[in-house]
Amino acid sequence: MSPESITIPLDDKRRQIGVWWQKLQHVIGGAPLLVAGINRLEAPGGEGRLFAIAEIVVSIVLLAMFARDLRSAAATRMGKSERAEAHEHSGPDWFDVVAGLLLILEAVRSVHPGGKPLYQHALLYTGAVTLLTGLAHGLLTNLSRRRRFIRIDDAGLHVRLSRFRKFDIASPDLIEMQLHEDAAVLVSESGRHVIPLSRYGNASEIRAALKEWHDGHALPRAI
Repeated sequence: MSPESITIPLDDKRRQIGVWWQKLQHVIGGAPLLVAGINRLEAPGGEGRLFAIAEIVVSIVLLAMFARDLRSAAATRMGKSERAEAHEHSGPDWFDVVAGLLLILEAVRSVHPGGKPLYQHALLYTGAVTLLTGLAHGLLTNLSRRRRFIRIDDAGLHVRLSRFRKFDIASPDLIEMQLHEDAAVLVSESGRHVIPLSRYGNASEIRAALKEWHDGHALPRAI
């Protein structure tokens, strides 16, 4: 890659929908755990007070983090740049870490005398995987961005929409470009290619970079 090249990671909206659906599921699971912790704490005799406190704390933290992420997403839609949105969360995803702890607590809470031992509860392993995935979020995100991107450099345009959908267009080979609201259509010596802009949260950034490259095959300025 030349020093003057620009790479735009593809911010797939479908992935974002999946992330929010997963978060909602964790929040729905956190509410009963909060109630169970409060009931355990108020029960006569006060057995398992430390465990009850852990249930309450983890549930409240999870709900607070969900509210924070929801507020942040709303602020992004109101005016935060798409470029910043596409590159944030490069470190651990603490929501997933807390959600993993919540699932582990649920697994521990479901253990009863005479019942299945803890290691036989699927929630224990689901929680561990969720926790580890949250800790490795930055690494996994970077790996995903390396597989799905649009790069413009001295040689031309390089598009990686997925592992199997990819193409390259040398600058002299570009014949025509049509930029629509929902898609970018590029016609080159090698054929016709379509970039589904409506699928990406940073569509305006992609559209601007393609337009500038098209207008004279000059390298676009970083947005």
